[in-house]
Amino acid sequence: MRRMLGVGTLLAAALGLINGKGAAARDEPSGREQMKTEKLIQQNLQNDRDLANNPIDVKVADGVATLKGTVDSTTERDMAVRLASVSGVRVVDDQLKVGSAGAQATLEDSAITTKIKTEILANTDLRRSDISVATNNGVVTLTGTVPSQEMRQLAVDLARHTGGVTHVQDQLRVLGSTPSDPEVPHATR
Repeated sequence: MRRMLGVGTLLAAALGLINGKGAAARDEPSGREQMKTEKLIQQNLQNDRDLANNPIDVKVADGVATLKGTVDSTTERDMAVRLASVSGVRVVDDQLKVGSAGAQATLEDSAITTKIKTEILANTDLRRSDISVATNNGVVTLTGTVPSQEMRQLAVDLARHTGGVTHVQDQLRVLGSTPSDPEVPHATR
């Protein structure tokens, strides 16, 4: 009886290989590998200066990377497709829309910028800092200089906790530090 089960199991495995099921299972990337690929593509998009302010959803399945969201131009769209063409991706399914989210989004971005500037001016520690605020599609970019690392973090936290903010790009510089210092501006979400 044992021998028959072994033969039956062996026969089933052989049929699976003949039908290609065994080979297909080995060739399919695992869910973990697909997640790593999604994260790599997302990181590539966030590291691109022009694309960082555009919310782009990335899904990878069976070697196909699907991009959904809105970009500002066809140039940005082309760049997003190139950045999604990483190892493990056979095809990029470009479902990106070109154009800003419209007048409503522009009004919302202006309101966010105004709120953050008001909060900075209302804060006695930050009001003397040289901080510029820009908002695009809910992504806030802080630039300028602050007197200390603590003030830098305060400005980032203030922006992060403002309603409507989806992401904060910290490009602030601490007075006395040089661009080559190991302090790297950190983006927060």
